Amino acid sequence: MLTLAWATNTHVFITNHLEGKEDLHIHCKSKDDDLGMHVLRLNQSFRISFRPNYFFGTLFFCSFQWGNGPFLYYDVYNQGKDYRKCENECSWYVHKDGLCRYEFKERKCYPWNH
Repeated sequence: MLTLAWATNTHVFITNHLEGKEDLHIHCKSKDDDLGMHVLRLNQSFRISFRPNYFFGTLFFCSFQWGNGPFLYYDVYNQGKDYRKCENECSWYVHKDGLCRYEFKERKCYPWNH
């Protein structure tokens, strides 16, 4: 049976893996939705669920902050680049130097957006 990715929900999980066991403050948005501020303790996760756009325009981005540090940013789901890497589920692990996830069973890490 063929499943069309835009016909099913995609889930993005963001998990606090900060070295130093600090609380992680996140604020996620899309062009249409503001998902609000959330605080994640070590190993806690936040889930974003949505149906990808048929025309490949889905984008969710978040700001991240811990302690008194600056706000850091990352596009946690960009349909154009993430569609094949995580059709139904993306699991991000937040570290101080960026975010990591498994892509095709291999761990990949990405620096913060500037």
